[in-house]
Amino acid sequence: FMYNLPCTVSNQRTHTNTKDGPIAQHSRSDERFRNNCNIHYNTFIMSEDRKVNLISSDGEKFEVPLNVAKMSTLVQNTLGEDDEDFEADINCPKVSGTILKKVVAYCTHYQEEEMQKIETPLQGDTIEEIVKPDWYADFCDVDREVLFQLVAAANFMDIKPLLDLTCLAVSVSIKGKSVQELRQIFNLPDPTPPANGAGGESDDEDEDANEEDEAME
Repeated sequence: FMYNLPCTVSNQRTHTNTKDGPIAQHSRSDERFRNNCNIHYNTFIMSEDRKVNLISSDGEKFEVPLNVAKMSTLVQNTLGEDDEDFEADINCPKVSGTILKKVVAYCTHYQEEEMQKIETPLQGDTIEEIVKPDWYADFCDVDREVLFQLVAAANFMDIKPLLDLTCLAVSVSIKGKSVQELRQIFNLPDPTPPANGAGGESDDEDEDANEEDEAME
């Protein structure tokens, strides 16, 4: 042991002091790795901190984190692929301020607690049974007119999870309604009676069926 010790120490010094030895190469490799990690980390932080302004049809402005806004395909297409140069203001001319506020709330919550995919066949008869987590069922607890506007906004902004949710809520709300009730809900006019009066009852039934199909679509 006493005879081998100087040789071992000498070899260690040789590797340590050698400019291109294994230890020096390993040190340079670690440094490159740390630099790459710092670059990716800084890029991620910059992306998280970036904001865009969503502007409603009535001029109301909502400052939204970029990752939240990008749930909308409309926003993604407007921003383009260049992450360094993008428009800070994005107009939503078909969405009012009241509805856009709810759209932003949905997309923000989705980043924190993602909505489970709506499976078919549906696993229940009510929104509460079908949609999880419960926050999303509560989100749909609004007037029917607001729900229709949310459907239109989700379709215009191309936010698929929101469109799926709101369309489901509409279909659940009209399930079991009569033809006359559907006419009132969708503001459909009453059918006009045939001029000659012949075959009126049969024709009315066919027309009722056609209007019901149109309402469901």
